[in-house]
Amino acid sequence: MKTLKNIFCQSTSLWLSLELILVTIICWWTFAPVLEKAYIYNLPYGYDPDRMVRMEVASTLNRTERMNRKEELYHEEEMLLRKIQEIEEVEVAFRSVYSAPGFDSDISYFKTGDSTYTRFPTVYFQRESQIFNTYGIQSLTPEVPTNELTNDCEDDKSIIISRTLAMVAFGKTDVAGRKIKLYSSWMEEIREYYIRAVVEDVRQGKWDQYHTNSYICSTLGQSLTNMPIIVRLHKGVSVEQFREKCEHELQHSLMTEHCYIRKLQTVREYNDFMMGRSNGRLMGRNILIAAFFAINLSFGVFGTLLMYMRQRKEEAGVKRAYGATKWSVFWGFIREAWILITVSVLIGCTIYFQYQISNDAYETGIYVNPAVHHWFESIETHFPIVSLCVYLYILIVVLLGTAIPAWRISRSRITEALKE
Repeated sequence: MKTLKNIFCQSTSLWLSLELILVTIICWWTFAPVLEKAYIYNLPYGYDPDRMVRMEVASTLNRTERMNRKEELYHEEEMLLRKIQEIEEVEVAFRSVYSAPGFDSDISYFKTGDSTYTRFPTVYFQRESQIFNTYGIQSLTPEVPTNELTNDCEDDKSIIISRTLAMVAFGKTDVAGRKIKLYSSWMEEIREYYIRAVVEDVRQGKWDQYHTNSYICSTLGQSLTNMPIIVRLHKGVSVEQFREKCEHELQHSLMTEHCYIRKLQTVREYNDFMMGRSNGRLMGRNILIAAFFAINLSFGVFGTLLMYMRQRKEEAGVKRAYGATKWSVFWGFIREAWILITVSVLIGCTIYFQYQISNDAYETGIYVNPAVHHWFESIETHFPIVSLCVYLYILIVVLLGTAIPAWRISRSRITEALKE
């Protein structure tokens, strides 16, 4: 207590403490969204995105001709798919119908309460499609093995849901044969489907944090053209070598009379592109703001600490004159800095905590998934983790700013220190 009182009784120490409290509040405001987004973006996909390749299909016909010759183009794209499946490096492939995990998809809603809805992407597939084998998505329904998920399914009547969505809707995964009612974005009922099977979770994209995909067997693909082909490569196959082979060796073979492969990219590349187009700017802005404040606050704290330590050079000389060693003087300054940091950060975090509570920062939204919980959605985990990151950052900055001048002061001559 005496040491703490001595530290905060000095005017310079009090000013430094106030500055650290302000730094803590600003760091909390800037670091929290960056930590949350970084965590979401680095969640596992549930499959290997580097082995997944998206081959974009194009047509030599204009828009009017494509509309008039849909059936012909559909068969040509099926022929193109078979050619791709025969490539040595390809393990399995399928023709994407309107959407696929990792790419664009429809959004549906499931009602979990009087006013609570779970938002999830819906992927459409054709009967006999290899979509689940390509992604390696395993069936959790013993009666319907993974290889048979797309066989004998009723078009636009049956649905395959993820483990997480099953837990949200029914609290268990053994729900094959039951019915589920979906809603549109306007909360209007779309249709009631019967559940064919439950499969393991995969992420729709970097922005997806709830793993609540659903898959609907549909005839939609037979009326659409220029649908991409999704490929999974064999283990050990280099994507770059496969890309180069497709662009050169297979350029003339991967085409039909009116269809050809226009572009090839991995699922990770496509996700990064979509992320940059939608939330990339926001994430970049948050990172720039956090970096700006971190750098400027570091320089500000460094400057204050240098001034603070220079004023204590005489104090170090007196301690050395009375027999204190260089190390005891040095560690004394470090210990005082640590106490100052700890007390100031605690005060700053407490102030920001009151601000969060008053603004209902942890209030549950209307499109949540009650079956999935992340650390930033609960005050019991979010507040301590971000506070610890802020504390460690400020601790490193202040200790570095204290250690450099403190080491020089502790090694200076006693006569020089006393003279000043």
